[in-house]
Amino acid sequence: MTSPYADVDSATGGQQGPRSRRSLAGLRTDSFIPRLLLLVATLVVAVVGLVPTPASAHSGKQSYLYVSIFDDGVQGRVEIPVVDLGPVLDVELWDGSTGSVDDVRTAVVAAGAEITEYVADNVSLADTSGSWSLEFGDVRLLPTSKGPYAVVPYEVTDTFDSAPRSFTATFDAIIEADPDKDALLLIEDDWRSATFDNGSGHLLGFSTGATVQEVVLDDAATLSSMGEIRGLGSDSVRNGIDTMLLVAALAASIVLVPAGRSRNDVATPRELGGRVRRTSIPFVGAFAIGAFVSGVIVEPPTRPLALLMAAALAAVAIYAAMSRYRPEIRSAAPLLAAGAGMAAGLELGRWFVFYDLDRSRPIIGWVAFVVGALIALALVALFAGVPSYLVRRTRFATPVLLVMAVVFVGYAVGWAGEAVFDADWSMDEIANPLRVWPRNAWLVLLAIAAAAGVRAVEARAGRLRAVGPTGEGSGVEAPSDDVVAVG
Repeated sequence: MTSPYADVDSATGGQQGPRSRRSLAGLRTDSFIPRLLLLVATLVVAVVGLVPTPASAHSGKQSYLYVSIFDDGVQGRVEIPVVDLGPVLDVELWDGSTGSVDDVRTAVVAAGAEITEYVADNVSLADTSGSWSLEFGDVRLLPTSKGPYAVVPYEVTDTFDSAPRSFTATFDAIIEADPDKDALLLIEDDWRSATFDNGSGHLLGFSTGATVQEVVLDDAATLSSMGEIRGLGSDSVRNGIDTMLLVAALAASIVLVPAGRSRNDVATPRELGGRVRRTSIPFVGAFAIGAFVSGVIVEPPTRPLALLMAAALAAVAIYAAMSRYRPEIRSAAPLLAAGAGMAAGLELGRWFVFYDLDRSRPIIGWVAFVVGALIALALVALFAGVPSYLVRRTRFATPVLLVMAVVFVGYAVGWAGEAVFDADWSMDEIANPLRVWPRNAWLVLLAIAAAAGVRAVEARAGRLRAVGPTGEGSGVEAPSDDVVAVG
């Protein structure tokens, strides 16, 4: 029995059930499209509310001791305000007002030996067996909104039978010269306490009379650690804007390409479902393999991988545009999806290594990381697919597809050029609106609202194209001008 609220996106030629109430936009309030819009809007708002805004730990007045604990060792860094270092070392670094970032960086690097020696004399880590040996790296500058910091990385050269759970930290840098100053200790990475990439949540503080502190780390459940890593996997998708664009291009090719082997017919929802399966299964499989290879087995070189990602993005975009007019190439979609998934997986694996997740329980961490990334990619596909779905029955479907293809190819060419010529063409700045959260969420909502408005206008004018075959002898008529229901 046919529902009285049957969607006109069926092969019936747009037959309409009993008249129902309409919204201000001209959409039926009980139809599929408004419910879809409500679902997507709810998802966007929910994600905006749930994803924390990155917080900065730097006050410009405090120093920081970061400690990262892995299965294979301990490392970290010391960060001290440059304005405090100059007077202590009796070296001109920065007076707090004048001097460019480059000038301050030059001064800090030049005073690197003095800064390292000062840190070595005033910072130490130890356990019951004695002091840990710290090997310091090159000093670098960290510009912040509160003033520049001198960063001194270190690595503990001692070996441990297992990841340390307690130790003593001594920090009196700057404090010994200015009793009003203080410092904070932050555990940046520690699997067993479910702490990963922590840049703002301090564990304890150092101050006058309390420059020696006992650090005791709690143990969290494995699922808690996996949950935190899943979040990093999702965040890596946002950081890797090329991966987001690659998935958006695949989504557009699924929704906006005509039906079957035709050049004009609109694909039915059933055919779209088949395309989703034929695209997502090879993509996810290749994505997981690529992420495992680059995240757990071997890290690929940066430049060839950048070229591979650019080539994958360009290939998917060109396929989407060409398959609009060349039905015979549409059978290549699964193979293309597998190639895109492999490229995206290799790219994701680099973020897995970037977060040092390969240094503690890499297999379990990899599973959580990939799951988080796939969740984010599914949302990207949804957010790109919904506006495409809304315009697919309008006369603007082909122009939208071609414009998207041109934009994607433009990004691909830009990133490829940067990789080939080892140049900075400011591609990251151009892509920044698509990367910054939650700004990109509002861009999604704006795109959906615009697509819904276009569809409503076209529906009222009776210009929506019928779904499925509408050629001569098909037995299916295009919707008449008085059909206003949108599906």
